[in-house]
Amino acid sequence: MPTKNIKCKIDQRSIDRYLKEQRLLSERITLSDQVCSGLKLVINNKSCSWTYAYRKRGYIDGGKRHPQRTIKIGDPMSMSPAEARLAAETIKSQIRAGEDPALTLRANDQMRRSEEAQKKTCSQWLERYTREQMKSGQTKYKQDEVRNVLFVLQELFLLDAYPNAITPRHMRDLADMYRERPATGRQRLGAMSRFLDYLLDEEVVTTNSVVAVSKRRKPKPPPPRENFFSPEQLASLWHAEGLKPIYQRYLRFMISTPLRAGEAAKLRWDQVDADRSELHFTHHDTKNSEHFVMPLSKIAANVIWAFPQEQSRFVFPLSSLDGAQMSAWSHFNRCVRKASGIDHFILHDLRRTFSTLMAEHTDTSESIIDSLLNHKQSATRGGVMRHYQKAKNLEKRRDVMAQWGKLLEKWGMTPPTANE
Repeated sequence: MPTKNIKCKIDQRSIDRYLKEQRLLSERITLSDQVCSGLKLVINNKSCSWTYAYRKRGYIDGGKRHPQRTIKIGDPMSMSPAEARLAAETIKSQIRAGEDPALTLRANDQMRRSEEAQKKTCSQWLERYTREQMKSGQTKYKQDEVRNVLFVLQELFLLDAYPNAITPRHMRDLADMYRERPATGRQRLGAMSRFLDYLLDEEVVTTNSVVAVSKRRKPKPPPPRENFFSPEQLASLWHAEGLKPIYQRYLRFMISTPLRAGEAAKLRWDQVDADRSELHFTHHDTKNSEHFVMPLSKIAANVIWAFPQEQSRFVFPLSSLDGAQMSAWSHFNRCVRKASGIDHFILHDLRRTFSTLMAEHTDTSESIIDSLLNHKQSATRGGVMRHYQKAKNLEKRRDVMAQWGKLLEKWGMTPPTANE
């Protein structure tokens, strides 16, 4: 924006005059006071401020002078020209005393904000955390995160307490509370640690109390699941009767393609490349926030295309609400267990089944199998290598998926047809 600089003795008459002129010219006007050197009134389109330019006394290491700073000291609505000159003289006295007024003002402002923050309770900070950090629970993960923090504050009777009242003792009590339920305890403790990190960034607390919990006391991670399905069980799942057609279609797709349940449930038609028989996922679509291409076997492509395209942006509109994402996973699992007779069915076990049976029935390397599971951290792929291997392994992954499709057909899982 163009700036018009004017030197004058600033009084109320000159302020009114140049305010009108600024509205006509629509350009910044800076009035430099002839009475108090360094004092200026900056008039913009939407604001008007008193400023004072100064340079700290002395020299920086190397013999250079300190840089010039400009500090805002008020506006004409709340501060008259005489009061602005008094404020400027106060700043001059601080400079003569060797102080830096900008740093002093910043420290005072930080202290004021810190005092205001201390007056908010944990429940008030949780509301702000939900709104700013968790985006009001846009995803299931963020909803669970907020719910876990809320449960902790309720269980420890800290909802109405101030954040600085949270001590390491509270976190140790939380760890002891879930000694018999380590998986839940880890979720609660982890969510609380991330909430305290947010408060730490906001300068509300000085330490994260979860860090003070000893390794011996923290809940141990649950043992990894080892369940996988045999070829006979996969066939039972494939031919399960009594399922809703869309449930059966989605289940067959999950058997034929080792995607995560959420990634497949949110699969959109614009992600399906029918010509290349591939699925494309951006970094927004995957759990590990990386671009991913999943080749489709013939049987998986038939699951998608053997039926007319649904009147939905989702390939598998599992929710009963139009355009809504699937959330009734417990209901889905119960329906599959009842229809197939496999009481321990869990969707995620299908991914483990893919990697296990491919390793048992083919000579495919573990690194290629693991790349199809799209794990971010892997024993076979690490660091930069993971990114450079993507293009090179695409054709190999395509061959692996073709082998998997042939195995499924060999075990009695025939490609579906529109008249099935």
